[in-house]
Amino acid sequence: MLLPAKALSIIGRGAFAEGVGLVSTLKAPAGPEHVEGQDSMPDSVPGIELGTWQVTEESVLRYTLAVGDTSDLYLRSRLAPPLALTAWALGAMLKKLDLPAGAIHSVQEMQTVRGVRFGEQVTAFARMGQPRRRGDLEFITAGYTLKAAGGEEVITGQTTVLVNHGAADTSSQREPSGTQTAKQDNPPVSPESAIPTVERTITQDQLTAYSQASGDHNPLHLDPAFAATTQFGRIIAHGMLTLALVSEAMGRAYGNAWLESGALKIRFKGAAYLGDRLYTECHPSKQQVVDRGIREVCAVGVLERESGRELVSGSASVMIGGENEPNENAGRHNDRKRGF
Repeated sequence: MLLPAKALSIIGRGAFAEGVGLVSTLKAPAGPEHVEGQDSMPDSVPGIELGTWQVTEESVLRYTLAVGDTSDLYLRSRLAPPLALTAWALGAMLKKLDLPAGAIHSVQEMQTVRGVRFGEQVTAFARMGQPRRRGDLEFITAGYTLKAAGGEEVITGQTTVLVNHGAADTSSQREPSGTQTAKQDNPPVSPESAIPTVERTITQDQLTAYSQASGDHNPLHLDPAFAATTQFGRIIAHGMLTLALVSEAMGRAYGNAWLESGALKIRFKGAAYLGDRLYTECHPSKQQVVDRGIREVCAVGVLERESGRELVSGSASVMIGGENEPNENAGRHNDRKRGF
């Protein structure tokens, strides 16, 4: 489901800025996005330096409190949530690059090369791809890289901006309560493989706290009068805030391994409104042998409890060991490999 053109300019200005307040800024700046199925951009494309930051315990706590993540994993490990750093990089891209009016965050990819510890300095770079047109839709891709002080890559990824040049699509506007017909039954997941469910209700206090922690002060998330003039008709939650539920679930399941090697490839499929009760559905789907060992891939999603609307869908993966072949006992059931 594609989100409406009328709302694009609103989200494009703020939905990427989730992570601006995550880190203490030494040199500030910001940016764009990536389209599913589009070829990766060559590394030879010159990077635009977005800024340098120092990750601190205070800034990480500010972020985790804003997204509602109460896990003590980050303080115990002294490692920053990789999605928080990704959100910061996207916010930095917004400030630095001039995106077209009417852009919306539609696809997000992230790959953690190694964990980022409290006290480390990281520098962000972005590489812009050529826009693609499919009818009235324009897709703009940007790759991003976070590097440590010595130049070592710590997080990489791509993100997609979608601009709709055609007529507004009203299909994403949620029907009034009581008229919805999209109710879905939760698919059964075996207790042995189930990743802990993260569930919470979207409130204005949460959106306000997240705006302050991230630097995303988009009025679509804060101003009811302004939001009423948009295609959504009311305030919606930040997309990266919704995705943070998946990151929390993976962190609770895999511990340090998620912070040191976690990867995401997801699509934003709908908006979360005030009062919506969101929950995650995540479960391991397969294991892959890669150069560094074994990577466990999980199907992940975020849904709205009452209607069953799917807001986020895709996959997340994490390194679970260095063996040469998949091990049925590896992964969530091997606490040592998960960093617990």
